Amino acid sequence: MFDKSKNPVAPVLTIEGATNFVITEDLPDYFHTILTWSRANLGKDVPVHYILEVADNESFTGKPKYVSLEKDTYLRALTPTELYNWAVNDFGVYNSETDRVDPASLYFRLNAQNEVNATFGSMQDIHRYSNVESITAQWEEKEAWKPEELTLRFKAVSGDWGEYAVYAWGDAEVYGGWPGKTLEASDDGWYSFVVPINRPINLIINNNGKGRQFDFLKDPTESSCYEFEIDANNNCKWTAVDCPATEPALYMIGDEFGGWDWSSDGVVKMTPVNGFEGHFWAVRYITAGKGFKWCTVREWNGDFYSLGENIGYTVSGGNAYVAESGMYMIYADMQNGKISVEPAKIYGMGDCFGGWNTASYPFAVDGKTMTFTTKGSGELRIYAASDIAPVGGDWWRMEFVIIDGKIAYRGTGGDQPRVRVDANKKVVLDFNAGTGAIGN
Repeated sequence: MFDKSKNPVAPVLTIEGATNFVITEDLPDYFHTILTWSRANLGKDVPVHYILEVADNESFTGKPKYVSLEKDTYLRALTPTELYNWAVNDFGVYNSETDRVDPASLYFRLNAQNEVNATFGSMQDIHRYSNVESITAQWEEKEAWKPEELTLRFKAVSGDWGEYAVYAWGDAEVYGGWPGKTLEASDDGWYSFVVPINRPINLIINNNGKGRQFDFLKDPTESSCYEFEIDANNNCKWTAVDCPATEPALYMIGDEFGGWDWSSDGVVKMTPVNGFEGHFWAVRYITAGKGFKWCTVREWNGDFYSLGENIGYTVSGGNAYVAESGMYMIYADMQNGKISVEPAKIYGMGDCFGGWNTASYPFAVDGKTMTFTTKGSGELRIYAASDIAPVGGDWWRMEFVIIDGKIAYRGTGGDQPRVRVDANKKVVLDFNAGTGAIGN
């Protein structure tokens, strides 16, 4: 028979480890805290069963949680997942101001009970509670997220509409009135647009106002890429995917180039130099006193005004400036840390210009354009030059041509379509507008 103790001894509970549980987005998988306790004495040879009780108050009123423990066990490790479930899911209270659940402080005690079966007759149920220990819980304190400009890209893998536009409502119609901003696909079928800092913002993708549309994202927080699957009823399922590898790029933004708005069509995408990675160029008319700068992505993320050596321009207040208004070649050598802003040099090449000698048939600056009147008939081939470009006599590495009234840059591509012109034709290049004309 078991002997009932005249003075049962309760277990003494101790917390080893952290007593403050900080909740993070990703819960770690290691043990957070360990509970240990001394052996309870409920009488000679009386077997003891321990039950861990968890509550959100030290009186253990309400609906505590119970964890049955193994016999002859005097230790219990608590994982972050367990603590989260108790503090948030079981006892947490929703806070409408923060739109999330405030975690509760957790209180622990042990209930030491005898395990004597009722068949022993004279043995009465005996139990003793340990002391109470607690662990506080709180969300990880982070700086409030501040909206940033970001870039979203998508590709239709089924149900292609042919045309796409993005419209936004919320804080403002940042892409203009319906249907919003018309999007153009890259050569590999990806559409891209910049989301400004305006919040709230609700995005709607449509087929450029021709009757089809669907709600896309609300208040996106990071640059991402998506694949669209559009069914016959215009329902769209989109899936986040890894963004495809893209060729290195360089953009120029400023007072005259997009008005410091990355979503503007006025932002300059500089042209890569054929065969020279990290080399980019553009020709633009720049007004003195109007700032500009560069970035490798079309958003405020790593923008710069210098690579180390500044040639032909000054820096003030984190922006680049020219001293005099004029037509300029902007050349960036990212391999060697140089940016040159120099008077633009544009040349013709071939029979229609007078021959095949390099740097011999220059275009003249005419206000905000550059012009040349052809001397003969032949294929129209034009190229740009820079004092710091390493192309040597390979003028075609910075070549371009006029196609359908627009300036088409060769970039990293192969030979461009040939355009024939007659003699005495005035060729006009408007680099800021991206247009070209072959007149009388």
